[in-house]
Amino acid sequence: MKTLLERARGSPLDIITNSTAPVVNTTLLSPHTRQIRSLNFAYIYWTEIRWFSEVNSGPLPLLRTLEINASDDFRPIGQPDTATPPSLPLFSSAVNLEQFVFCLQNSSSLNHFVFPNLTTFELSTASRWCRFRALDLLNFLEASPVLQTIDVRVIAEMSLEGVAQRGVVVLPNVQTFSLVVGDGGQGYELATHISCPSASYTSLTHETDTITSHDLRNAFPTAASWNRIVHQYTRSPIEAISLEIKSLGDPIISCALTFRSSDGTTIMLGFGVSEDDDDDEDGFPVSLEVVARGVFLRASRVVQDYPLHNAKHLQILDRISLSDSDKVIDMAIVELAKSRHEMGRPFERVTVRAAKLPAMMAERLEPWVGVADCSEEQYTGVHDE
Repeated sequence: MKTLLERARGSPLDIITNSTAPVVNTTLLSPHTRQIRSLNFAYIYWTEIRWFSEVNSGPLPLLRTLEINASDDFRPIGQPDTATPPSLPLFSSAVNLEQFVFCLQNSSSLNHFVFPNLTTFELSTASRWCRFRALDLLNFLEASPVLQTIDVRVIAEMSLEGVAQRGVVVLPNVQTFSLVVGDGGQGYELATHISCPSASYTSLTHETDTITSHDLRNAFPTAASWNRIVHQYTRSPIEAISLEIKSLGDPIISCALTFRSSDGTTIMLGFGVSEDDDDDEDGFPVSLEVVARGVFLRASRVVQDYPLHNAKHLQILDRISLSDSDKVIDMAIVELAKSRHEMGRPFERVTVRAAKLPAMMAERLEPWVGVADCSEEQYTGVHDE
């Protein structure tokens, strides 16, 4: 290590370390902190990250990328975490850090970091059994006012304690915001406490490995939550709605409800059902057809319930197959178009694409819409908008 550092001289350094790295390597880096361009902690304990930060506390003017895959320190089962939090934020001298990629193995420790010039933030939880504090995320985001890209994936128990009293965090520079959670209701509630008024693309997704009536109720935001989200993540009225449902790999069922504004701003509400690894040998307990029908009906109800006064176009892409015998979905599409007509806001155009269409679908839609464009097409896995 010492020889390599001598050869590097004043060149930028890209450092990758983990729990098996010799302790002496950390101390050898101390005189070279000004050269460090990127730091990657690949599965490492918190005490080691903290010690690295304290030993290498010198200026980090070149550090642009920090990646951490962190795990709680080992302690006997049932023993509480008594570690003292650091007196200063970790890597506080990285004043020019632009990208922070953080994977949590267990408990949340976002409050140990402050990066005021961060432009890209990626957060994920590696275990569904950990407990994630949403308040820590809000505090971190507020302390990073120039963020442009946010990608958060929390497949874990989420605590909203203190969030309601926290207010809304406004991030004026964010262009892309993505949030994937394991509990739709919790995730959408969290999204209502974040505002990205300049975002061009917002993605809010609920993923589950089971399917119950509770999951379907939380698959999409309530009308009240949606009203807040659409005002906090868009600038122009929504004009186009797209509903796509497919079965392809994992998740086994995927539904995307996409809303596009006149200026191109997009909000995508996603719902995915994956096969539980604990399922018995019979496989997924509910047939794909039943799951797809339930998700589709819930999504169509959402479109009816949301106040989308300026929506002119509706596109439905069924990648599973609307069969002739599935009258429920057929009726749902027609009823959606009819309800808009009765409210005095008919769709100018409704497009339906499916592997197999119910007979005479276009004819049943025509009294309620300007143009009914229905045709069959085979799904190849690639779709051009």
